Amino acid sequence: MKQSKINKSTSQGRHQTKFSSFQVACAAAMLLLCAVSSGFADSEPERRFPLLFNMVHHNPGEPQFVTHYDEPGYLKQLGYNGQVPTLSIQCGLTYDKAFPGLIAEPGEERMWIERKAHSIRLDVEYARRHGMPLYPFTDVLVVPQSLWEKYGEEMKINGKLTIRAKRTQEVMRAQIEELFRRFPDLPGFTLRFGETYLHDTPFHRGIKPVSSPEEHTILMNLLREEVCVKRNKTLIYRTWDFRKLHTNVDQYLKATDPVEPHPKLIFSIKHVNHDFIRGFKFNTTLGMGKHQQIVEASVNQAGLYGRCSSPYYIGQGVIEGWKEMKKPKGLRDLLDNERIKGVWIWCWGDGWVGPYISNELWNDINEYVLRKWTIDPEKSEQVYFNEYATETLGLGGQELKDFRKLMMLATDGTFLGQQSVVVPVSDWWCRDHYLTAVNVSKQVKAGKVDACIAEKQKAVEMWKEAEKLAAGITLKDPRDTEFMRVSTTYGRIKYQVIEQLWRIQLMLAEEKMKKKPLDQNAAKAAVAAYEKAFDEWRQLKRDNACCPTLYVDHEAVHCGPPFQEVLKPLKKRLGMK
Repeated sequence: MKQSKINKSTSQGRHQTKFSSFQVACAAAMLLLCAVSSGFADSEPERRFPLLFNMVHHNPGEPQFVTHYDEPGYLKQLGYNGQVPTLSIQCGLTYDKAFPGLIAEPGEERMWIERKAHSIRLDVEYARRHGMPLYPFTDVLVVPQSLWEKYGEEMKINGKLTIRAKRTQEVMRAQIEELFRRFPDLPGFTLRFGETYLHDTPFHRGIKPVSSPEEHTILMNLLREEVCVKRNKTLIYRTWDFRKLHTNVDQYLKATDPVEPHPKLIFSIKHVNHDFIRGFKFNTTLGMGKHQQIVEASVNQAGLYGRCSSPYYIGQGVIEGWKEMKKPKGLRDLLDNERIKGVWIWCWGDGWVGPYISNELWNDINEYVLRKWTIDPEKSEQVYFNEYATETLGLGGQELKDFRKLMMLATDGTFLGQQSVVVPVSDWWCRDHYLTAVNVSKQVKAGKVDACIAEKQKAVEMWKEAEKLAAGITLKDPRDTEFMRVSTTYGRIKYQVIEQLWRIQLMLAEEKMKKKPLDQNAAKAAVAAYEKAFDEWRQLKRDNACCPTLYVDHEAVHCGPPFQEVLKPLKKRLGMK
């Protein structure tokens, strides 16, 4: 999926491109010319939001995504001045200086670490030659297995690992020292706080080292001293957690107020007062306190809405606020707050497993609008939407209007189909590519069964209208036209499947909670409709190579139970094969 006036070929061939001394010199000159007082490479210091970062979050434990958004040179062309890759730089350290002889030599653990370090150096050098500063996701308390075994107990207080322990602080200081000694071209890093993934690190162990505002303060001050003050590097401190530092103003201020501001200390905060999920208010900690902040926005929205397997548009909701908010609020409301220094866009990832795609049409349009608005926020998101649709997709006149309408219908149809404005439902029942037995007890208890069914029917009708619009729109690239139509049909079928899933769950919940006899004919009809829609979905995938991978209902990870655990016994009870 090509964006206008951008040459992707210049950024391909990672780790294989050879560079002349002239190219290296040009890249170095570019970095010097672009440097600003904050330490970020930025050729447009007059921007309202000087920082524009991008990230691809590869699924932990899986092969990496193939996407041009992983390429520093391509991101540089787009106007980004920071990239947040998932390099696991904390795993390329041996701690030889701080703890001599800790990692056996020779040994599998040391060889793995050394190999990882060389891979990181290649990534850093590749980005440097393209003039792209890297601020990698970093788990600051993921350490070699040998270190954990020797010092793990000394890093605990009352049996719990904590930054309060003297040994923990010693390990962390050693980590920072070696990190910048081994990778001196790194301008800084991003503290990946909130979740610790060890799927790709067989010789390491770790866990988050803080659990209270007071411990956050200790960690912030330690990292501020080691990263910003001693080494003049940039620290991006993520506040991500659930219902604590990330979304609770009192806790955020309690943790950050005791920390002195520094020009190279920035706090990173998601735009939602929750995870990247529609239906929640704007993050209450944004713009608060005395420190610089950067706002995180995800194209994939926590993996809840299809992961770009079907049309879903976040530009309007993220920038202007979602219409169901009591008081719509978005990034535009931060324009007058000088604490906000930029936006960090997740273009891929943010979740687990699939659906998997082979066309970035929906990623691209969301990325374009967020990026262009961050660069020049005086214009509306619709100006940039129309700009992309016109210049890149070749649309105009009625087709442009229909494409905008398609995107809005699909986005609202997704929200009504998966979530609920009637009675709120758990957001995670349909995460990633899993269809689970959604808990509808609140809906039944509230007596809103008919209203919920009507809501799911409305979602399907919205998707049917979007599908009709797609059939009448032709994009500049025939492959994009094909994907637009196939993925919109994909979305329509998905929400037909979901409508019947909800019908079944509501019937069974009414039977259990209100002792209402199960209408077996209605149940049989819902099961038949569910399976018919799933068969159509499978046929769509068989007939179209560009069709994303499908959702699954036989297994579930990080959510559940899988819907088949309800469907199979129900079919047996109804005498259905």
